[in-house]
Amino acid sequence: MMCKKIKLSTFIFLLTFNVYADLQRDAVDALINQNYITAVPLLEQLANEGDPSAQYNLAILYKRGLGVAVDSVKSNNYFSNSAHSGLVDGYRTLSVSSIKPNAVQTALPTVDSILEPQQWVKSQNSSFYTLQLASSTNAKLIQKYFDENELNGKAGYYKNRREGENWYALVYGAYPSVNAANTAIATLPKDLRKWSPWVRKLKSIHRIMVD
Repeated sequence: MMCKKIKLSTFIFLLTFNVYADLQRDAVDALINQNYITAVPLLEQLANEGDPSAQYNLAILYKRGLGVAVDSVKSNNYFSNSAHSGLVDGYRTLSVSSIKPNAVQTALPTVDSILEPQQWVKSQNSSFYTLQLASSTNAKLIQKYFDENELNGKAGYYKNRREGENWYALVYGAYPSVNAANTAIATLPKDLRKWSPWVRKLKSIHRIMVD
């Protein structure tokens, strides 16, 4: 099974100067790092305040099933909301031929690339925590787990040396505290919970990772 991939240029990042600027920056950082689980609640807060780029990006996430379950109804609703808020791309996605947006939005440059699983791990905030799902000396087995569960953008895996052997570990999500990480375990899909996930500090993982 091919792993799900999406270019960051698919998303739209808009520069605004308001009381939600910090929240917008956090949401953009989460999208750039492909930490979609973190991005979703941030984008939802912004979308509820009428942010068209947040509405559009949530539509993409629900359409592709990134950080959330696929939901075409929610996706279409968010596309529609972004269009009504004046975002041209929302209109185009909804195949509306003639548009008159209420405001002109200027998009920031985006990174036209995706992170490989090990790069995803490296890019996560070292002060955060993650859930280790599995480890093995068999790299192909970890890759198989990653692909079959369509974890691109939600997880990654890394290599480290242990007693003269290469080990590969699969980790999921990035959470600001141990409590948040432990709470997240209950929300994992059944196929991931069966591996008995355990919490690890990303800083310790970054320290032992090898290329």
